[in-house]
Amino acid sequence: MQNQPPPPPGSFPPPPPGGGYPPPPPPGGGYPPPPPPAGGGYSPPPPPPPSGGYPLAPQPGYGYGQPSQPRYGGFWIRFVAAFIDGIIVAIPIFILSLIVGVMVGVAVGVSGNNNSQTTNAASTAAGGLAELVAFVITVAYFIYFWGRGQTLAMRLLHLRVADATTGAPIGYGRAALRYLGYIISSVVCYIGLIWAAFDSRKQGWHDKIASTVVIQD
Repeated sequence: MQNQPPPPPGSFPPPPPGGGYPPPPPPGGGYPPPPPPAGGGYSPPPPPPPSGGYPLAPQPGYGYGQPSQPRYGGFWIRFVAAFIDGIIVAIPIFILSLIVGVMVGVAVGVSGNNNSQTTNAASTAAGGLAELVAFVITVAYFIYFWGRGQTLAMRLLHLRVADATTGAPIGYGRAALRYLGYIISSVVCYIGLIWAAFDSRKQGWHDKIASTVVIQD
């Protein structure tokens, strides 16, 4: 082979046998990453929300931000709530019953008929009216507050009545049905109420009749 003269200064060296120059190395050393697979490149993960982290999957049922397995109100804390509600209801019943008794006594005195038969009849009428007033106040109290979610005592103890499936408030119609079940549960020696102590979801008979649960928040 004939010797070739060296290239002049400042010129590129001759290409190697086979043609072409090898690609220059990447800056900083190393090799570039492999090309993306056929059919499209790699998609980056979605950015996190502004508050940081990724959102959790939505939890089914029970609303108000509650988890899917709520904490049911136990028998004894519900007993305490019912006791407190009984005291709350008894205050206006006592006041109205006292007013009714005074009004009946005044009416008998004004009539001037003070014989024992008239007095007994007036007392019986006053007692019946007082019982009616007590029943109306009690029913109205529980239907109103159960329909909205919780009575005053339940609010104090962080309890609420909710639909057994969705966890939403039950409304006044379901609250009336629940109160009817409450009466049924009470007249059979309170067995329907005690049932909540042994039920897996702490439901008494009135809860099962109205398809409700008591949740402790």
